[in-house]
Amino acid sequence: MQDISVTIYGLESVLYKGNVNAITSINEKGKFDILPLHSNFISIVKDYLTLQLKDGSEKKFKLIQGVLKFTDNEASIFLGLEGLKE
Repeated sequence: MQDISVTIYGLESVLYKGNVNAITSINEKGKFDILPLHSNFISIVKDYLTLQLKDGSEKKFKLIQGVLKFTDNEASIFLGLEGLKE
């Protein structure tokens, strides 16, 4: 199975970098998943981001809002001033 390369950027540092099996989040249309070889995609994401890790576990990020860009099996998520929930 092919991987998705993910980088999550905070304001001052990279919060996560690695390969995952899938990404789940919410946008204005509702919950969605990104799997390997998904078509190019860009969206505002909100509430949470869940990464399905290679070992079968999940890594969850609570957030207010961010921008997710997916191209060529690489996902970049940018969290700004209202990115992570404390």
